[in-house]
Amino acid sequence: MRIIICLTTALLLAGCAGSNASLPTANGSNAAAITRNGPSQIWSCGQPPSAKVRGDAGAPLAGTSGYKSLYDFLAGTDGGWPYGDLLAAGGKLYGTTTEGGAFGFGTVFQLTPSGGETVLYSFQGGNDGAYPCAGLVNVNGKLYGTTQSGGANDWGTVYSVSLTGTEHVIYAFAAGSDGAAPYAKLLVVNGALYGTTVEGGAAGYGTVFKCSVAGKEQVLYSFHAGEDGGYPYSKLTEADDELFGTTMKGGSAGWGTIFKVNLSGQESVVYSFQAGADGGYPFDGVAVLNGELYGTTKFGGAAGFGTVFASSTSGTEYIVHSFKGGADGAYPYADVIAVNGVLYGTTVFGGKKSWGTVFSVTPGGKEHVLYAFKAGKDGANPFARLLDYNGRLYGTTQGGGTTGWGTAFSLRP
Repeated sequence: MRIIICLTTALLLAGCAGSNASLPTANGSNAAAITRNGPSQIWSCGQPPSAKVRGDAGAPLAGTSGYKSLYDFLAGTDGGWPYGDLLAAGGKLYGTTTEGGAFGFGTVFQLTPSGGETVLYSFQGGNDGAYPCAGLVNVNGKLYGTTQSGGANDWGTVYSVSLTGTEHVIYAFAAGSDGAAPYAKLLVVNGALYGTTVEGGAAGYGTVFKCSVAGKEQVLYSFHAGEDGGYPYSKLTEADDELFGTTMKGGSAGWGTIFKVNLSGQESVVYSFQAGADGGYPFDGVAVLNGELYGTTKFGGAAGFGTVFASSTSGTEYIVHSFKGGADGAYPYADVIAVNGVLYGTTVFGGKKSWGTVFSVTPGGKEHVLYAFKAGKDGANPFARLLDYNGRLYGTTQGGGTTGWGTAFSLRP
């Protein structure tokens, strides 16, 4: 059984080591230049060592934008280290934790907007799956998600959970041409589930797949880690019958891509990152606003601490904001969401206390930090994208809280 430790942490902490982040060495665009991850590769959902470090547990929670800490995870049966985003359904919020639960392999939980938490399902680490990194989607009153590990072949699953807590594995990845290690949240299009795997596929560098709710899986595209990209950690976004996402590596310079795949499986690269002012290593997906694609890169930009970028669907890219690594934030992993024409997102580090931020930025580039985490009761290291629900933004932090195992929070946009 593989133990989760963060693959991406090494890149993140290497970039955080100095006062001005140095970018990792780029892989070339030749697929052979990128090392194939084998079964011994350990995948993760973030979890930097800092995630369990707490500051003053009594740090004041009051801040701009009406910040509220909703729940502190204890890493017991309630779960610990929430990494994925939250889902609103039927007046409640639903999410996952990558650890904790009755067996220690993560949970699916329910949360009331006022902070009452209930575990719907605890993963057992066997055929039922283990370590869910991603958030959930709702199809006809049933929750669907992915685990990066576990399943019949220990390469991850697509699963469903009823609102009463009955779990069912829809598909277990075999690490062949079908893909392996699904990391991202699913997308629902016309009742079918679409997603990405970080590994597997025809060349071993990840896939875009389709899966019916009955469990019929089909690979739409296999990445080759050349100019087409490789290692897609991102969720997918649908626009005009095409699926858009990012790859963390590959592309013409080896620093990742924005790609699109149509529903028939034809792939093309929208933009290849150069790891200069344009950014490098996009980790999550893209949002669509007024026909433009918006997203984040966790490195690159003018100061090396990541960017918010925009791109046309034809591939004209420009930077909306380059993070400076100080009070404005540093290293955004999650994509942005659009609310009333303004973009909202999170950074894992930076802010006044260096424990991450919630920020807003206009398409014209005016950035504002709504909240800077203190690593106390309020949380630390927000990896997940935000949820807009009933006039508030909801999210999770992977660290902080009274015990250091993460929080769920809300604030006003």
